[in-house]
Amino acid sequence: MTVATHFLAVTLALVAAAPDPADDASEAVGDTARTLVFLGEERPVFLRLQVTAGDRPFDAAWPESIRIIHACLDRDGDGKLTTEEANKDALAALVRLATGGATTLPRGELDVSPKDGVVSTDELAEVLRPVLGPFHVQVGRLAINRTDALFDHLDRDKDGELTRTELATIAGSLRRLDLDDNEMISPAELEPFNSPTAMAMAGNAADRQARFTAVPPVIELVAGESSLRMARLLLKKYDKGRGDVPGRPDSKLSPEEFSIDPDAFARVDTNHDEALSTDELRKFLARAPIDLDLEIALLPDASGGATTRVRGDGVLPKGTQVRQLPDGDVEIAVGRIRLDVHVDQGGTVAETLRRIYLRQFKAADANKDGYLEGKELPAENVQVQVQAQGQVSPLAGLTKVIDRDGDGKLYEKELIDFADRQSEAARGRLVLTASDQGRAIFGILDLDRDRRLSAREVMRTVDRITSWDGDGDGRVTADEIPYHFQVNIARGEFTGLTGAGVGVANPAIGSLVSPKPAALTAGPDWFRQMDRNRDGDISTVNSSAPAPSSTASIVTRTA
Repeated sequence: MTVATHFLAVTLALVAAAPDPADDASEAVGDTARTLVFLGEERPVFLRLQVTAGDRPFDAAWPESIRIIHACLDRDGDGKLTTEEANKDALAALVRLATGGATTLPRGELDVSPKDGVVSTDELAEVLRPVLGPFHVQVGRLAINRTDALFDHLDRDKDGELTRTELATIAGSLRRLDLDDNEMISPAELEPFNSPTAMAMAGNAADRQARFTAVPPVIELVAGESSLRMARLLLKKYDKGRGDVPGRPDSKLSPEEFSIDPDAFARVDTNHDEALSTDELRKFLARAPIDLDLEIALLPDASGGATTRVRGDGVLPKGTQVRQLPDGDVEIAVGRIRLDVHVDQGGTVAETLRRIYLRQFKAADANKDGYLEGKELPAENVQVQVQAQGQVSPLAGLTKVIDRDGDGKLYEKELIDFADRQSEAARGRLVLTASDQGRAIFGILDLDRDRRLSAREVMRTVDRITSWDGDGDGRVTADEIPYHFQVNIARGEFTGLTGAGVGVANPAIGSLVSPKPAALTAGPDWFRQMDRNRDGDISTVNSSAPAPSSTASIVTRTA
């Protein structure tokens, strides 16, 4: 469980008031609503997202973010950013720091209108919008295999199907799988003989695959922009071919390939050939039915959590379910597609950013004189630093920006001031990261999202998985397991420092090391002291009594 999750409390509510028929849907959610398309295995899910901060649309906070960056680059503090101060090396370094790799800026001049040698905030905003805009969609880790190691453990006869008998064995297998004897099953324990180095490399490979995948799991459908790219991505994702040469793409989508609502399919199939061409897909995208409207209300400051609600008239669309998960996360089920949505208010970003910078400062201060100078300073030229040290400091190229008095020395206070300015600027940006988990069972059963299966979660396995038996034959195949996306919406994220965002655990590391149990705050003091693995249950193992023969040893539960 991440630190950010600890500070977050997201509540779910359905809007019961019926909407005014005269109100258009887009007017109801405002002009700043975003349409996101999640590409499931059989069909896309269209989610409309509206985010507010206080009583304003979230986008309204972005100009202040640009003003902070503008003032940061204005080294002499005279209120004017000259083209020399705004040189692209320093600007690119700021972008790299925030995004973790965007070292080049879009082509074009900073000083455009008027061309007076001074870069205004509007001119700076125009250059930064594509890379540091108010809302950014990025791809997280992708599932390497269709199913996960837990599926293989449960499928004892290796026939690719799970029966109730096979599922029942997981309760008795808890102690066998629980290698560290903490009554929890972690992903690492499901694959205990994998080399940690190999697992880390596999995690890094998944991250690289996510960044360079030909068909990303989520795409923003921007109003006013051409839908041609989106239509082509739909063809690339779903076109399996049919007719005389099955398996060979035919640049069309049949109802079997593209499992959208039949009425919506027929409406755009203008030539009635029971297949959608590129042009017909673009017509579909122009009026694509929204599966769900999601509204997120962030607080103006970091004093609390966020509120998430599903907009509607009290009745969810057909085939859609929404339920509250522990710690405020929300699970949205659209058919056999699951979206687990977590909102990070960014309350710990400033503190974490300070800690990272101070650690780097102390490591670089070789003579321990309290400031950095000369060779201790991060290189101004990134390529020079790569050649000299084999790695790049996040602060490379920013020494002159941080050194506000220009004395050639970098003091701790200057570094902290810079960290505070950057974290404040980051609060005007929102990053949505979608991780395609495929048909992995572990993530769906892990209801509290702490990357461990507790005894209580394991005991619910049978009912949870057998509920997916759509054809009622008593066997659950991989096709019947819900397709699973993890969606993280983070405010003020810095992917350039950790590769996974400040305050969020690196997923590659998380697969190797069991997370530290969260502090349990519910229940009396005696209960919290006895609940050593922090799962909210007291078993005979927790209380140092003889070990139980099964996971049915839970004796009580916090209120």
